[in-house]
Amino acid sequence: MKFILKIKYFVYGVIATAVLVPLGTYAIKTIPLTFAEGDVMSASVLNSLMSRIESATSPLTSDDLVGTWTLTQIVPVTGTPAQPICLNLNNCQFFGQTPPTYTNSADGLSRSRTDTVVISKSGSIYNFAQTNNGYFSSGTTNSPQSGTLGVLAESVLFKPCNVVTGFPPTCTTYFYDAKKKSSDKIILTNRIFGHEGSAMPIASNAMIINSSGYLLNGTVTSTGTYTMNSSFNIIILDRKNTPPAPADAVNATVSGTSIALAWTDQSIDETGFKVQYKTSVKGSWTTSATAAANATSFTISGLTAGTYWVRVIATNTYGDAISSSEVQAVLQ
Repeated sequence: MKFILKIKYFVYGVIATAVLVPLGTYAIKTIPLTFAEGDVMSASVLNSLMSRIESATSPLTSDDLVGTWTLTQIVPVTGTPAQPICLNLNNCQFFGQTPPTYTNSADGLSRSRTDTVVISKSGSIYNFAQTNNGYFSSGTTNSPQSGTLGVLAESVLFKPCNVVTGFPPTCTTYFYDAKKKSSDKIILTNRIFGHEGSAMPIASNAMIINSSGYLLNGTVTSTGTYTMNSSFNIIILDRKNTPPAPADAVNATVSGTSIALAWTDQSIDETGFKVQYKTSVKGSWTTSATAAANATSFTISGLTAGTYWVRVIATNTYGDAISSSEVQAVLQ
């Protein structure tokens, strides 16, 4: 049996070149394929990439937020959102609470901490629940917090509620600018602008506590003027439980009635690789087998003479990755 290995060149190569240039700036789970001059891009890969680009550029909706997210909160290096100078004043805490745990950035410009937040939908209501701390407010709390949320244009409104035994819940709505980097990464920004106002005459070293029992962010001058300090609260949401990064650099070697495939494993969380083939350009894909996690090769055996298109798809519990490019092999 003679055999010929062919590479299928895609007719929309010019379009592909036009959209590939900026894609390397995205996270590996977003646009994880790497291309070089002369590489082959199949219709399925291009369609998958276009779908992800469309998802990333479409307006943010409440449904986009549903899921489990790793939350990274970034605050002023000297304190927390409600108390931007609390580190300098040695009072980085709410009244009666222990200080939050933050890590200072290497450049000395900010502090950060991480947590998990779960956003769910019940009817027309969207709910959020944080595992360890409260983040979606002008300050922070050091205990789990929950509430509701909604998307308004390119902004997200959070309404956390504090529950104290013996008192009705206290709920406040907070406004965040939202930037959708992809379907798996969203950046939220809440800026607390400073202002200055007069206050009742008090000592310059007085501790100011508001009606909710929180230490206020600011300083008191000797004349009794209370000055608010500018602050910020930046939150980065990275979706958990996503499909793996795709297999890449697929090549095939034909021998007798078999096609041996080899590929590069780019993911760290796949449960296996679907090895698929079809016998016509518009034909349906058949899964020959699912290779084990971390596999980088597989041989499809028992084939008859004809033309085949083959590809590899990394998969895990949360779905399939973008497929690899297709390789065409002819068995004669």
